[in-house]
Parts: sequence; structure tokens; C-alpha cells
Amino acid sequence: MTLNVSFVLAALALAAFVCPLIGERLRVPGAVVELVAGLALSPLIPASDVASGSVVATLGGLGFMILMFLVGFELDLREIWGASRGPVVMGVVLFAVSLAGSWLLVGHVAGASSIWVLAGAATSVGVAVPVLHVHGWMGERFGRDVLMVGAVAEVVYLAALSAFGAGQQTSSLATAMVGLRALGFLVFVLGVAAVVRRARSRVPRHFHRWFLRDDPLEVGLRGTFALLFGVVATAGFLRVPTVVGALLAGVIFRSVIGNAKAIIERVTSVGNSFFVPLFFLTVGLQTPLRSDVLALAPVVGAMLLALSVPRLVVAPFLRRRGYTWRLSIAGSVSLMAPLTLLVTTAEIGRATGLTGPTTSAALVIVAAISAIIFPVLARLLLPHRNDEALANVEPESAEV
Repeated sequence: MTLNVSFVLAALALAAFVCPLIGERLRVPGAVVELVAGLALSPLIPASDVASGSVVATLGGLGFMILMFLVGFELDLREIWGASRGPVVMGVVLFAVSLAGSWLLVGHVAGASSIWVLAGAATSVGVAVPVLHVHGWMGERFGRDVLMVGAVAEVVYLAALSAFGAGQQTSSLATAMVGLRALGFLVFVLGVAAVVRRARSRVPRHFHRWFLRDDPLEVGLRGTFALLFGVVATAGFLRVPTVVGALLAGVIFRSVIGNAKAIIERVTSVGNSFFVPLFFLTVGLQTPLRSDVLALAPVVGAMLLALSVPRLVVAPFLRRRGYTWRLSIAGSVSLMAPLTLLVTTAEIGRATGLTGPTTSAALVIVAAISAIIFPVLARLLLPHRNDEALANVEPESAEV
């Protein structure tokens, strides 16, 4: 490790420590502050120190894989499968309406490319969770409804993004091969899930250590990372995007382990303490703020409209489930900042050649702006759960 890299890592570690404190003070997500900090530090750090293949870029890529693994944690498919029909259907409708709105605003009016149109339909719950938590709605029916709608839309978007990447192949044969490799990888993933689940029932005393909070050998943590990188390595061997491998590894883990709070908290702590912040900082460092990015300002504006206006379709759904209009609109606004998925789309596009440096930079800027504006607006609209005048939101209608 060169002295240069040591200084860069020291600067990024300090930024990773300070950024969430600033975000807490400003009431914006810490990841946004990390992106902005990376942008601010980029003129001071030589491009060679953060270029592809460098130590910093490699660690940032590791943070990206852990981030997608944690996203997979959030996608509890058993919970989605067992949920009432209303939120699940609404999640699919939200994606469809968002995609249609994005096609109209971003594709037709702004004349942007198809990757922009798809990005305008991104919905995720990463920003909604802290907003709901701060106001006391996480354990309530309203919070569960909002997060379920967002989670379903997130799953559909990730499937659409994977299909879009496969559809960009230059020939039908290449597309067919991608499909076969993806199918083979899916079979492998399901096989891993079955093997781990069977092993858990056969040797429960070993898996019991995954649930302990004070295991000195950290067997659960080591096994979790072995699962993550084993699945990612297989994805790379089959030439499936590693982001898909990391995401499915998280889904497998959640389906096999269930709601094991001890191990989930430790993995989340390891990721969020350094590696995930390093990823967002690295994205900011690698984002070129050139004059040609300013030329995409109309597209950025159209994207912000596409991320906001179509999401309001969730408000009538929530109102029908018995919540006040103010609460219903606040729930819609909390889903307007798909920070993680927009940055993910930019990174996948940059890695696969679907987007150039300018487009990737503009997508990152949209992610940062949306994650500043909409969570602040949601917090202004969202009442605290202990506000009895506004929290009397017992459902007036039956489950949809």
C-alpha cells in the first residue's frame, strides 16, 4: 500500500465518521452527505488513486456488494408472499405507473435514452425506513403498508433492470446465452438455499451459533460472508452481474435464517460502519462534475418529476385503507427517493457500458437531490405517532 493510498483511506475513513453526524444534523440521509463529500474531495485526490483496479476502487466495490447483500436482507419474500393482496398489487401498480410517467416525462418530453426511462421507475425503501422510524411509524400498520408497497416495487424494478441489461446484447444468440446463464445461476441459488436449509435441520447446534450475540469465533458472521462471496464468485464465473449475485445471496440468507436479529445486526454493523459509506464516497470521487453534465439539467429536472408525481398514486390507496390524506401523501412522498437503486443503476450502467461517465454522473446527482428534497418534505408532512389528533388512523375499510 503506497503512502498516497494510506492518506486517501484515512481521509475517507474520517469522512465516513463525520458524514452521518452532519446528515443527522441536517436531517438528510448520511449516504447523501457521503456522496456530496466524495464530490467535494474529488478535485483534491488524484484520479489514479480511485481509478478502476485501485485499492480504493476495489474496497468501494466490496462496499457495493455488501450494500446489495443488505438490500437482499430487506426483501423478505416470505413476508411478501404472505402479505395481503392490496399492498402487493399496489407495489406492481406503482412500478407500472412510474414507468409510464417516466416514459412520458423523461423519454418523450426530455428525449432521454431508455436507461433514463427505466431509472425513473426506481422505487426503494432505504430512505423511507429512517423517516418512518424517526416519527414512530415503523411498527405500525401504516409503516408496514408503505414499506410493503415499496419493497414489491423494488423487487419488480430490480428484475426489470436485470432484464434490461440482458436485452442489450448485440444478437439473439448472445441474448439466449445470457438467459441460459441466468437460469443456471438461479438453479444454483435455489440449490444453495435448499442445501443450507437442510444442513440447518441436520446440524442445528452449529447453526445455533449464528444466532448468538457473543460467539467469540463469530461463526455466524464468517459463514454469512462465505455465503455472500461464494454466490458472487459463482455469478462471476457464469458471467452474471455480481450485483445480482450479492442481492440473491441476501435473499437466500434471509429465507434460510429468517429474522435472526443478532446476526443481521452484526452484518449490518460491519457493512454500514465502513464499507457501505466507502462505496458512496467512492462513487462521489469517481463522478466527473464536468460542463457536459450541466447540459443534462433538463433531463435531471424531468427525472425529479418522474420520481415524484407518479408516486402520488399510492396516496389514494393508503387513504382507502383508512389513513388521513396528510398521512397518505406523506407515505407517498417517503417513496420518492430511491437513492440506493439510482446509484446502483449508475454503477451497473458504468460497469456494463450501458451509460457513459456523464450519464452516470447525472444519475448520481439525481439520486443525491431526490434524497435531500423528498425525505425533508416527508418529515414535514408525517405526524409523530404520539400526535393523537393526527394519529387516529384506524382503518375504515377492510383489507383489499
